[in-house]
Amino acid sequence: MKLDVQSLSVTLGDTTIVKEASFAIDRGEFVGIIGPNGSGKTTMLKALRGLYPTSGGDIFWDGKSITSLSDKEIAHHVAYMQQSVNVSFDYEAIDIVMTARYPYLKWWQQEGPEDKVIVENAMKEVGVYHLRHRSVQSLSGGERQRVFLAKALAQQTEVLLLDEPTAALDLVYADDIFHEGRRLCDEGKTILIVVHDLELAAKYCTKLVLISDGRIVDVGAPRDVLTAENLRKAFRLSAAVYDDPYFKQQRIFVFPKGTTDIEDYKQTETSGEMSIDPQLK
Repeated sequence: MKLDVQSLSVTLGDTTIVKEASFAIDRGEFVGIIGPNGSGKTTMLKALRGLYPTSGGDIFWDGKSITSLSDKEIAHHVAYMQQSVNVSFDYEAIDIVMTARYPYLKWWQQEGPEDKVIVENAMKEVGVYHLRHRSVQSLSGGERQRVFLAKALAQQTEVLLLDEPTAALDLVYADDIFHEGRRLCDEGKTILIVVHDLELAAKYCTKLVLISDGRIVDVGAPRDVLTAENLRKAFRLSAAVYDDPYFKQQRIFVFPKGTTDIEDYKQTETSGEMSIDPQLK
């Protein structure tokens, strides 16, 4: 499903959070939305789902303005996972994931065997099937995060909007989520993901949208967007961006504030040795 954002502005109260943002996303892209805290990433993602009204510009899903689509129509095509979720009721994890099937049911229908299979498969995919009968309130932050990611997957939409799904996840699960996201995009899904880990974004995303103070700084391939100049513009920091000498990966080294001489941070002696998992060839 193709996304076309044209001069999008979003105003909440008296404050304009997103300011004339424009970019286009093709079907099958894995897009990282990056930028400093408070830059408008979450607000923009919510607007793309229709949760916030636009105050200027427009959002087109496959050529249709989002203003012409009902909430149920959007839910058939776009799933949204919010950044943090507080559950006040004592639901089991599987009940939370099952709510993803509601957009496909009439008001008088109950979920059927096919819905149950879809939900169980989604929970297995993100490693929470064994928690299906646990109260959501009893889960850790990372476990709860994966339950709501399973909910987004169980909605079986063409597009996933994920707001920091790796927050509260450890290193292994965070990498797993991005690896799975890239696989889904290779199979035709489109994913837009808010992410703070720039190296993880560089490793898996096919495109990055860099936003700062509500405005788009740059859009493009990770190698083109993650430059020292762009990081200074967006994050107001000094950094070195370079290729990993061993693997196909961009690396980012952030210099401490006030640094004037980088010589102190350069390697003076390198052994060339590398510690690597002995089970890998």
